[in-house]
Amino acid sequence: MTTTHAPGRNTKRQAIIETAERLFADYGYDATSTARIAHEAGVPSGLVFYHFATKTDLLLAIVRERPTPGEVLLTAARGRSVHRRLRAVVTVMAEELERNRSARIIVFREAQARPEIAARAAELFAEAATTVAEVLSGAEDVVADPARVRTAAELIVSSVFLDIIALGRSDTAAKRHEDMIEMLEESLTVPPPH
Repeated sequence: MTTTHAPGRNTKRQAIIETAERLFADYGYDATSTARIAHEAGVPSGLVFYHFATKTDLLLAIVRERPTPGEVLLTAARGRSVHRRLRAVVTVMAEELERNRSARIIVFREAQARPEIAARAAELFAEAATTVAEVLSGAEDVVADPARVRTAAELIVSSVFLDIIALGRSDTAAKRHEDMIEMLEESLTVPPPH
């Protein structure tokens, strides 16, 4: 049996999510009431709870209903060399983090107080690191073992995330990380001495 939804149902749900994301980022989760979310989204107050059983469920929807790092970072698998792939990963990741500024602020702020957000942040980090490792492993000049590739991937994800949190400018991310890119390129393409 298929369920049909009234016209505009998903549009109103999306308006609630987008409004809550903006308000949570601007004012914080605790300082934002569901009544204010409903008012600014232009929907009746009860509709918030029709779509989300609790305010926490709304918060989780904001964090979960984003493209996953894997989906976004796989587009960085351009080029054959480690160097090209490193630059692409840094650029794509920085652009995505900047594009989703509100969600990033919410995760960063709320992970400290809410275990479910901290758990989701850890999942996103692990997925991003795994995808970056896959992208780097696919370069034709990689000679490093999988553990070293994974370490490089974790360094990239951590570094770019912290950089965008602090500076918030994706247009210069690859340039700011050029030294790291060169160091990782050498680490991944030069065979270790025996």
